[in-house]
Amino acid sequence: MQTKVPTIYKNIPLNYKVSICLFAFIFSSCQYKSKVNLENKLALGESIYTITCQSCHQADGQGIYPMHPPLAGSEWVTGSKERLIKVLLEGLDREIMVKGQLYDEVMPDHDSLSNEQMSAVLTYVRESFGNSAGTVSIEAVDSVRRGLSLHEPLALSDVLPANDYEQRKVTGGVASRVGSAIEAGAIHLDEIQAPPGFEVSIFAEGLQNPRSLALGPKGTVFVGSRKNETDFVYAIRDDDQDWKADTIIKIEKGLEWRPLGVAMRDGDLYVGEIHRVVRYQDIENHLLDPPEPEVIYEFPREKKHGDKYIAFGPDDKLYVPVGAPCNSCLEDNPIFATITRMDPDGSNFEIFAHGVRNSRGFDWHPQTQELWFCDNGRDHLGDDLPPCEVNRAPSAGLHFGFPFCHGSEISDPEFGTQKPCTNFQPTAFNLVAHAAPVSLLFYTGTQFPEDYHGSILVSEHGSWNRSKKQGYRVMKLHLDGNQVVAHEPFLTGWLDHQKDDAWGRPVDLLQMPDGSLLLSDDYAGVIYRVAYTQGVNL
Repeated sequence: MQTKVPTIYKNIPLNYKVSICLFAFIFSSCQYKSKVNLENKLALGESIYTITCQSCHQADGQGIYPMHPPLAGSEWVTGSKERLIKVLLEGLDREIMVKGQLYDEVMPDHDSLSNEQMSAVLTYVRESFGNSAGTVSIEAVDSVRRGLSLHEPLALSDVLPANDYEQRKVTGGVASRVGSAIEAGAIHLDEIQAPPGFEVSIFAEGLQNPRSLALGPKGTVFVGSRKNETDFVYAIRDDDQDWKADTIIKIEKGLEWRPLGVAMRDGDLYVGEIHRVVRYQDIENHLLDPPEPEVIYEFPREKKHGDKYIAFGPDDKLYVPVGAPCNSCLEDNPIFATITRMDPDGSNFEIFAHGVRNSRGFDWHPQTQELWFCDNGRDHLGDDLPPCEVNRAPSAGLHFGFPFCHGSEISDPEFGTQKPCTNFQPTAFNLVAHAAPVSLLFYTGTQFPEDYHGSILVSEHGSWNRSKKQGYRVMKLHLDGNQVVAHEPFLTGWLDHQKDDAWGRPVDLLQMPDGSLLLSDDYAGVIYRVAYTQGVNL
């Protein structure tokens, strides 16, 4: 059977017919080549995403609230290509709103990626997770890298979405009765597990991101906070001494940027912000009308690992860790990745310890007066590497390994060839990887059983970048001299292992005069009291 040729085709000259066939062949080949090129680009983008982005934004692009925003359905991904390229080139160090929720974690720049790699990974995220937003060309990345505009439609070429938290109200103290103006978080107190004889109760609830704790001489509990719409420190009063907060006051006056760290000395409240330490004099006599804080010392304005945990040592020096402004890097400024100390007025500033990536909890041995501190290990080396650390600093000037070495003997894949691990102070104890230790306390009270006296309690805030969560607990470390000879969980229950989900995240530990402990939880918005009640009249 012969195929009937359309009349219009019969009338076309032979040389034109050849041209049409040749064009059709070339067009078909280009379509196939374009499809193959897109598949190759997506494959390259997926591999880069898996290595570089997945631990934060997750395999399904849903992110981790409130730290890492989702990429699925995000206007930051599906909108302006120019804006998206700039974010990858320059990083982010400010609050952003994504799908109606606020995210406030630093994203490092990825300027080290080539134009081809950046084009591939951005194409992957724009074409994955249900986005279908189109490709990003190598030429577009190159243009933005060179400071040129892509001349997108006005609706797409807007600057970064505005979330102006710089112009914040600066007010005095604001008092509220517990349970009225402050909304409580989800608290599952009956799920917290403690050893026999211990009781966990609620001291204060309905708090916004409570973190560091300090006790004033008149019994006021001061609480640092972070990631709130305004900057404030809580002052909590238990006037009838029933271990239940009676009045909660917000101290906001003069605070500027994430006042997380708190410490007390001679009735003065010291507050550590990302860029400075300030002091409120005679604070407990002015809770509702605090004085203007005095700036004691100013630090670099680096947000990544920039929260300032502060405490006074037995030498009457104020100790302030300064985290590395990165996951793993060598900074020119020697102040980064250190623990610093200074006199109470900010004078005689010095670096006490080097090679400390991100210390968020420290205390002094009650007998030797030596500093012990936690350090959070780097990311992107897998689920189980490197360990988080507990370190001992018997003297000033020691180097604890970062970024060259982790956990005493693990050489860093980027910097490990430059210096061997034997050059550095060995780790006193390795905690599990990514547990995020944020508090370390030597228990010196008399309320707890004898085997707790002199032991170390470490709160693990919990992992955010493991395929399966771990941490979310308080650990007990037993010492023999300067050696950790045993360890065991002290408080657990915030993490549901079956659901791989957590309802709370323990933060700071504060020993009270009666020997009980206060423990903050920034996720549930609560401060617990931990007391030993067996055979004790409380």
